[in-house]
Amino acid sequence: MNHRKSKFATRWISSLGLLVLLLVICNMIAIQFDHRIDLTRIGIHTVSPETGRILSELGEELTIEYWVSEKMPSGLQNLRRDTVDYLEEFQRSATAAGAALKVQVINPSRIIEEYVRKKEESGDIPAQDPAQALMGGSTSFADEIKQQLAQQGIPELQGRSFKDDGFEIVPFYSALVLKYLDRDVEAIPVHTNLEGLEYELVSRIAKLASSTKPVIAFFHGRPEDLITTDSSGSPLQQPVGHFDPFVNDILKERFDVRRIDLTKSSLVPEEASLLIIAEPNALTDRQRFEIERSIISGRPAMVMSSTTSGTLDQRLQFTPLAPALSRSLRMWGVETVENVLVASKECGSIEVLRAGPFGSQFRQPVPFNLCPSASGNGLDGTSPLTRGAGSIIFPFATPYAINQEMAAKAGVEISVLASSSDQSWLPRYSPGYTKEMDTVPNDPALLGVRHLCLLLEGSFPSTFEEGSAVPPWDPTEETDAADGPKVAPMESQPGRVLLLGSADIAKYASLSMYQQNVRFLVGAIEALALDPDLAKIRAKVQVSSALRKTERNERNLVTYGNMVGIPLILMLIYLVYSASRAASSASHENRVNSERVSS
Repeated sequence: MNHRKSKFATRWISSLGLLVLLLVICNMIAIQFDHRIDLTRIGIHTVSPETGRILSELGEELTIEYWVSEKMPSGLQNLRRDTVDYLEEFQRSATAAGAALKVQVINPSRIIEEYVRKKEESGDIPAQDPAQALMGGSTSFADEIKQQLAQQGIPELQGRSFKDDGFEIVPFYSALVLKYLDRDVEAIPVHTNLEGLEYELVSRIAKLASSTKPVIAFFHGRPEDLITTDSSGSPLQQPVGHFDPFVNDILKERFDVRRIDLTKSSLVPEEASLLIIAEPNALTDRQRFEIERSIISGRPAMVMSSTTSGTLDQRLQFTPLAPALSRSLRMWGVETVENVLVASKECGSIEVLRAGPFGSQFRQPVPFNLCPSASGNGLDGTSPLTRGAGSIIFPFATPYAINQEMAAKAGVEISVLASSSDQSWLPRYSPGYTKEMDTVPNDPALLGVRHLCLLLEGSFPSTFEEGSAVPPWDPTEETDAADGPKVAPMESQPGRVLLLGSADIAKYASLSMYQQNVRFLVGAIEALALDPDLAKIRAKVQVSSALRKTERNERNLVTYGNMVGIPLILMLIYLVYSASRAASSASHENRVNSERVSS
């Protein structure tokens, strides 16, 4: 017996030792090859090949600093580990591409503690912050260093962590800072998930690596339409254009924006990587000719166009527009439904003044049908142009209709990026708000999905025949068709045109009211104007499809099916199983009894 126990112990110890040895060998092999398997559908944990090409353009070492706390809130416990793993993968891709990239993981708490210790040892006194004094609090060395970090794009964040039977507020840091040569630091102040991190990093690296900003040509079809009063109705000292905040405060931070008039002395710059056409109105044939020529050359274009513009306040005044692009769009397979607006109960809001107590007034948001919303299944979540846009609001929108036969003939592929709900209707244009705009039609045939944003891709043909006379700059002047300039042959290059069915979508009033539109517009412009590889990287996103619209009976069926149906099915399975066991037991007992009797 003792010999058997000794032999068993020897085998057990030998097996354990062999297992440990195998684990050590496997770990050494894994460290040597250092490869991971990414099982996500779109490779969220894997660096794209396009990233390597962009990283290869770095001439000097780039530093990525990951400022992260050791203690993270609930829900972000694995963020630090996952991000460090991803940055290591990013660093390997940079090395493989021949780029020098250094990754540093920094604990802000230690930086703060070290700063406070040195200040206290030197006998310094904290600088007084007037804002803190007004709040009744005193400043400290920790507050000083926290403010300095926030100015560098490393703010202190707050999150919730569950504790016992409640939760506590946990301050934490999670920011990424990119440093390259002596150029301005690029930062991602709030980093809470890996989704889209590759694009966030690479787009900033491309900006750091470039010595010049990409050029965007911006054309406004109604420059005479200015903002003359503020939100309270008081006149402004200096009128501003409706698109000035969008251009000056948003686009110019990233791009070299050049305003053009599409005149003989103000054409699309050759170096422009994107042409933006905002609120076209009464375009001449020559202006349309220049727009077509720009698109045919392969330069991407974004067109914000509709047949109505309006005010997003309780005045509700509408202005008719005549974009004069229908001939070009028709050849490319797109029809503009004119003299109507898209109305929907799934819409944005406007602020109206309400009477308060004692003669006071206050602003109250109310739904506004003429600002239809595209969300859920109405948004193409796979396109890099609409990636990350939870919803888009289209003020005073004109719907687009697709003619697939014309598009195929022209060699243009059309993708629907945004649509209204299937309960949208088309009220006729009127200078003021009408009952038709406010009331859902009783006839179901008048309700349906309306296309609000289209992407056209391909080699675009021209509506101007080769050898015909080039339209004059001044439509009123008489020209000699025989001696004037002729339309020269031009080989069409593959290009993209983004059509937005709202001329007001990027105006100040719209962007201040619908903040979600800012992210969409900036993302779409970046995807069109920057390196094409960035668009591919931007398209890497986990897409969660929205549920289809269901009826109440279907929802009740699912609800009560989960509450009653599943328990009943489990009970039935148990009864069948119990009956089967009882029958088997009775059969076995009968067989044993019969054998005893026979024996």
